[in-house]
Amino acid sequence: MTAGRAWGWAAGVLGVVCLVLQFDSISCDPQRMFGIVNKSVTFYVASSEHVTEIMWTKSKDKVIEWEAGSSIHVFPPFVDRVHLDTTSGSLTIFNLTSSDEAEYRFESPSFGDILFTLNVIDPLPSPTLNCTSTAEDITVHCRIPESYNHTEFLNYSWNCFSTPCESSSDPSEVLIKKKNDLSQEIQCIVSNPLSKQTSSLALATCVPNIPVDRYYKVKSNV
Repeated sequence: MTAGRAWGWAAGVLGVVCLVLQFDSISCDPQRMFGIVNKSVTFYVASSEHVTEIMWTKSKDKVIEWEAGSSIHVFPPFVDRVHLDTTSGSLTIFNLTSSDEAEYRFESPSFGDILFTLNVIDPLPSPTLNCTSTAEDITVHCRIPESYNHTEFLNYSWNCFSTPCESSSDPSEVLIKKKNDLSQEIQCIVSNPLSKQTSSLALATCVPNIPVDRYYKVKSNV
């Protein structure tokens, strides 16, 4: 795989890893991928060429290597955890762990190099809703445990139904006037690129002088 390694070395010197396409065009943008801990992820390679040599690397370490007429060689810690489609070059990793998070590169002399950036995220837990109040307002807080990794990929949205709510500078909070109808529920939807979770809170439980049991309803959609 001398030609592939030479191209990969040259791209590394330039600080980028590029995909060489047909018609001499070049794409240098890595493809961002997401996977969930204990699940699988597939790096798809859309090759129109007949591939006879393939090497996948994680950072600078080999993951898997194959050449036509030879058997597939898998390197630790990916033994028994990967599948290579030798027709397309696509690679699947099973039983993902946080340590699998890295940059992966597909390399083939007949096709070029493709760079993928993999982020491995924890399964998304159900958010916890609670509230604080002042004389006129109620603030509802939607929380994901601080131990959750990659909070930068979280997105918050709210369903206030018929009760008007005001957005906050913090997307995990909303403000509701006490003069509004507090017999309704409010929903917080937390999502990441692969899944979402929804939790509900009865607004009446946020008013101390109303003897209503505090409760949560949780609905998960993964």
